[in-house]
Amino acid sequence: MIYSYYKSNYALVLFGLPLVISLLWLGQILEGVNSESIQDSSTIFALLKGCFKYGFVDQLVAMVIILVSAVLLNSTINREEFFEKHTFLPAYTYVVVMSVFSDYQLLHPIILSNFFMVLAIRRLFHIKRATDARRMMFDAGFFLGIAAIFYEYYIGFYLLAWSTLAVLRPFVWREHVLGLIGLTVPLLFLLFYHFIVDEPSTFLTPLFPKDQYKFSFISTTWIKIGISVFVALFMAILGAQAFLKRQKRSSLRFKRISNIILFMGLIILLLSGVYMLLKYKIPAVFLGAILASFLSSFYFFYAKNQKIAGSVFYLINILIVLNIYYPLIANIF
Repeated sequence: MIYSYYKSNYALVLFGLPLVISLLWLGQILEGVNSESIQDSSTIFALLKGCFKYGFVDQLVAMVIILVSAVLLNSTINREEFFEKHTFLPAYTYVVVMSVFSDYQLLHPIILSNFFMVLAIRRLFHIKRATDARRMMFDAGFFLGIAAIFYEYYIGFYLLAWSTLAVLRPFVWREHVLGLIGLTVPLLFLLFYHFIVDEPSTFLTPLFPKDQYKFSFISTTWIKIGISVFVALFMAILGAQAFLKRQKRSSLRFKRISNIILFMGLIILLLSGVYMLLKYKIPAVFLGAILASFLSSFYFFYAKNQKIAGSVFYLINILIVLNIYYPLIANIF
């Protein structure tokens, strides 16, 4: 029933997303926020986090931002006609992926960075081959700059803006420069703030990468490792296969904008490689939440056998719920 609802083109199903995220976060809401999940956070994020004195307010804000991001992302996908008709699977997928780790069912940097990433993608998809793209590039760069002041690694996603411009437009140097200016505006604001409040010798430190996520994303229990690896690999393979098939038989415009999704996947792999070199915790699941919303939706929407696809959908959801509530289940038994 859930599968057919969110695969349909009825916008009313979006009203069910608050219930979905509430059920996924229920255990952590009752248990309380684990404030030790985030360490050495960025300045702006720490200031924002300090505004929420009560744990449930922190979680409520996080849930609202995830829901708004999911709806905006879904709206962008439907507007660009990635599918023959509207579907709301991307919004559902985004909510589930951003909830998959119970230790991070609280406001954390990537929730905010992904929100601004979605806004940047919306502007990038507005770029047309025959239309001046300076305003869109500035806006996209600006949003990515804001994303980077919450989580420094998102500055790497500016490669997505440049690659999008290279695919969709002939080379116009002013468009590239304006995108770069948009990116630097939030970063300059951050540096100016630190220059005022910190020692002049240390005001550049906010731009250095930090290990903000304390708990490992690789579980210490074999059952959770198995569930995580199986779900990630299985959906990545099925989604990528369906996506590439759709791309081959599509219009030139679709092929160009769909390349943005491929570039996003490459950037996520690149950033994950940087994490491994620095020996940091790798929040690749959260980094890839937007990409997962695209790829998994392609599989479920274009699957030839919808009964099998529905079974896969419910199986994966059961495994994710088991992953979230495994500590509680283990304590009971």
